[in-house]
Amino acid sequence: MSMNVKDAIAARHSVRAFVQEPLAEAEISELLEAGRNAPSSLNSQPWRFVVVTKPADLAWFGTSEATRKQGWLAAAPAIIVCCADLAHYVKDSQSAAFFYRDNKIIDGEPMDGIDAYVARQAAADEASKFGACAMNVGLAVSFMMLRAVEMGLGTCWIGMFDEANIKARLGLPAGWRIVNLLAVGRPDEPEVYPRKRKSLEDIVLK
Repeated sequence: MSMNVKDAIAARHSVRAFVQEPLAEAEISELLEAGRNAPSSLNSQPWRFVVVTKPADLAWFGTSEATRKQGWLAAAPAIIVCCADLAHYVKDSQSAAFFYRDNKIIDGEPMDGIDAYVARQAAADEASKFGACAMNVGLAVSFMMLRAVEMGLGTCWIGMFDEANIKARLGLPAGWRIVNLLAVGRPDEPEVYPRKRKSLEDIVLK
């Protein structure tokens, strides 16, 4: 399927029913590549992904209290656990900031006091760091969702989950935080319900 970005945005919708057909490794790689190429603040790239495709794990996601027993998840060919690596976020942000300054990629006033800025960033509490990381991870996931539409795939962002339970199941590193789950597969839905979106007048301050 070939389409422009505008078409992909218009066609994207949450899919919760999938054709029972595994995704090819190349298809999953294409989605991850789209996320890898997303922008991030100070080029920190804090996103980390865990691709779940084993039937036993998928069944667990569909029946576990960790997802409030959202049974349809068990039928998804793949679930991508989208995480933020807090352990490396500050270090990578600092490296990029100093690189921009030293190579005069960003020069002048924005770089004044950059040392103090990154020091405050390093000293911030986990909630603040997670908020910054999650914003960047969201960009990567959005890229993946639009690429999926172009490939004829459907996705659904899941934000209702028990993080500790999933981290224990998958053995995720302590410094990682889960931002969302992304179910992926070939859509198998009889119809697309109209998406209600607020008007520009509702969301733009003039």
